[in-house]
Amino acid sequence: MTACAMLLWAYEVRAQECVMSVDELFELCDNNSISMEMARATLEQATEGIEVARSAKLPDVEVSLSASFLGNGYVIDRNFGDVMKADMPHFGNNFSLKASQVIYAGGAIDAGIKQAQLQREIAVQGLESTRQNIRFMVLGNYIELYKLRNQAKVYLKNIEQTELLVEHIKARYKEGVALSNDVTRYELQLEQLRLALSEVESAVGIMNYNITSTLDLPSSMVIVPDSALLDMHIPLAGSAGWQLMTGESPRMQIAGLTLKMQQEKERAVKAGRLPQIAIVAENHFDGPITIEVPAIDKNFNYWFVGVGLRYDIASLWKSNRKIRAEKAGTVRAQHNLELAREEMDIAVNSAYIGLQQAFERMRTQEKSVVLATENYNVVNNRYLNGLALVTEMIDASNSRLSAELQLVNARINIIYSYYSLQRAAGAL
Repeated sequence: MTACAMLLWAYEVRAQECVMSVDELFELCDNNSISMEMARATLEQATEGIEVARSAKLPDVEVSLSASFLGNGYVIDRNFGDVMKADMPHFGNNFSLKASQVIYAGGAIDAGIKQAQLQREIAVQGLESTRQNIRFMVLGNYIELYKLRNQAKVYLKNIEQTELLVEHIKARYKEGVALSNDVTRYELQLEQLRLALSEVESAVGIMNYNITSTLDLPSSMVIVPDSALLDMHIPLAGSAGWQLMTGESPRMQIAGLTLKMQQEKERAVKAGRLPQIAIVAENHFDGPITIEVPAIDKNFNYWFVGVGLRYDIASLWKSNRKIRAEKAGTVRAQHNLELAREEMDIAVNSAYIGLQQAFERMRTQEKSVVLATENYNVVNNRYLNGLALVTEMIDASNSRLSAELQLVNARINIIYSYYSLQRAAGAL
């Protein structure tokens, strides 16, 4: 959490501006996003799932205890004649202790543990993927906020100049050297600029709210992008290096882990066709002894230890379809891995070209600023010598301001394109 955010929460400052860098923005994305909290909960659940899967290797122990009331019995001939009452002890008790330990299950238990471990690794990569998605989404709003604020500055400058122009035209109208429609035309231009500024300010408010809402910040916080963003160094590495980075991206990792998990599922289904062997032990303490007539009012304790074998014969014909289904799933997972690699290569190549184009646009805008500045200087000299109209001066000034704005936006676009390339390579 940034110091600026802590200050606002501590003192409940309303409409307080906070200059926020990209690193601080990313820190808030990692710590405050609800999506990140959900991803962390998923990871925690997957971690517990490993212990659940490992518990299948632990012995099963079952204890039962009961007390009952026994009614009297009757001895009856097979033809339902000659009924003889048999008195029974009326209190019955039963206690049993059963324990079993699986020593062979055809690899089903190990496959289950491996699936749980792979599920946790997928959750780890899912957390990383969520982190990058949230960062990139909020960064887009942050960059747009930077552009809008620059645009608002240009509109404010134009409004100031147009207000001066209106006053100048009104003065000339009073002197009788300008027409009333000239005044109307520039007043209309002034209102259009004010409307455009209002729309930009509304867009700034929307972008600001999007960021504060996503990052669980006070809605009163006014985020100001750090101007040092323009000084960020952008390395011009070749596309081959970025292509190599995709192998470590969350998407590629998840696709690879999904394939491994599908292979473990196939292994687990095949294990269902093998027998299960377990060591078993039981102890029983029952009373009274009712297998005798009359019943014996005593407790009878017995126990045994042995080896148990369980084999599901029906699996010979029931598991074939399951095995074929899991094999088809394995093939699908392999294709998904290949598709992910292909799509990421395309995305990285497109983002890399986009970064090169952003640099080219910036170079073009730098030339535009030079030309606009030269034009402004020429018109300004002519204006000072009475050889140019004030409208020409205003147009030259607006052209220069617009070129400077576009240059700043071009620099911002380079930074956004660079982060887009990082996102495409899975390294944001």
